[in-house]
Amino acid sequence: MIMKIAASIDIFSKPNDIFAWIENPDKAMQWQKGVKTDQIIKETSGKIGTTFKEEMEENGKSLITYGEITDYTPNKLISFQLESKIHKVHVIYSVVGNANQSRVSVDSTIRWKFPMNLISLIVGYKIKTKILQQTKSELLELKKLCEKEVNNL
Repeated sequence: MIMKIAASIDIFSKPNDIFAWIENPDKAMQWQKGVKTDQIIKETSGKIGTTFKEEMEENGKSLITYGEITDYTPNKLISFQLESKIHKVHVIYSVVGNANQSRVSVDSTIRWKFPMNLISLIVGYKIKTKILQQTKSELLELKKLCEKEVNNL
């Protein structure tokens, strides 16, 4: 079962200022509330091929996810391939805009593994709705952080 999730938000900030919050793991953990730890396993000079390990936590349950950066354009785009015991996920973050306003988009494709693929057949709509709500909540948090940074300059 494949699930696609897409969301975007307009932020009153420059693309490079926003992108710093997306590509830097320490900053990203401030707006991605489900990520409890992030560890770079192997870092490459051009970012593509960099591997990492994240521990996600929700409702007291943790999930280890291994990831690799698969595409990278400074201040514009970063994509990851993620894998855990329950799924494989491809995520693309893109930022377009100017000095005053930017649009951040996130597109995710989730491939569920057994037995989650069977569970998603039954309650897939609820799972998708919950993931979309979480994604939108994280983008709102990113917006707050970026716009607060702009207002403090």
